[in-house]
Amino acid sequence: MMRLGAFAVSMFAFTLAAAPVNPELLQRLDGAANRFMSMSAKVTYLTHTDVIDENATETGNVVMKKVAPGEVQGLINFTAPNPRSVTFEKRSVKIYFPKINTLQVYDLEKHGEQLDKFLMIGFGTSGTELARDYTMTVLGTEAVKGTPAIHLELIPKSGEAREYVKKLELWIPEHGDPYPLREKITEPSGDSRMMTYSDLKINPALPPEALKLIPPPGVKTEHPGK
Repeated sequence: MMRLGAFAVSMFAFTLAAAPVNPELLQRLDGAANRFMSMSAKVTYLTHTDVIDENATETGNVVMKKVAPGEVQGLINFTAPNPRSVTFEKRSVKIYFPKINTLQVYDLEKHGEQLDKFLMIGFGTSGTELARDYTMTVLGTEAVKGTPAIHLELIPKSGEAREYVKKLELWIPEHGDPYPLREKITEPSGDSRMMTYSDLKINPALPPEALKLIPPPGVKTEHPGK
């Protein structure tokens, strides 16, 4: 009975915490999106596979740069446990596996606008755009690596977007610039990917080569799905 009572109290508190996003927060997000040009960070990447209830954790470094309105270019270097590099540019994703010197190239043009929107969530997308495209709810305040953060839930409004994403979650600092400390994407299958950032730098000077994936000579190139 005590356990049931504690559970009921915690659920009641959670219900009280959930609330619509206020205009002040949307304005903070608008300002951050207008100022955003680039970012770099260390990242911990947690992947959950729902059908087997299994989690996998990876670590690495990420850089991203706005190259045009509504378009970003980025590079993730995973360092452990399975080193590889992933780059996204102009709706193309390339993955380089150094252990087998193989480059896989994916053409995601058919996903078009939806891909661009998902890549920019949290950094280049304004609060006004988020409120237009998602049902936004504040789930409460939590600590992320010791920093108080507002936990946001975003449910896509369009049927097309819901084909790719069931919901998005952002943890943004309660004060200061609202660039995310953590992001989570949950797919319709129940699988999810959560990225937690540390040593986050906004608008660092990034030379062009910082975002380029340049495999060594002799690389084997594959086009999965073609």
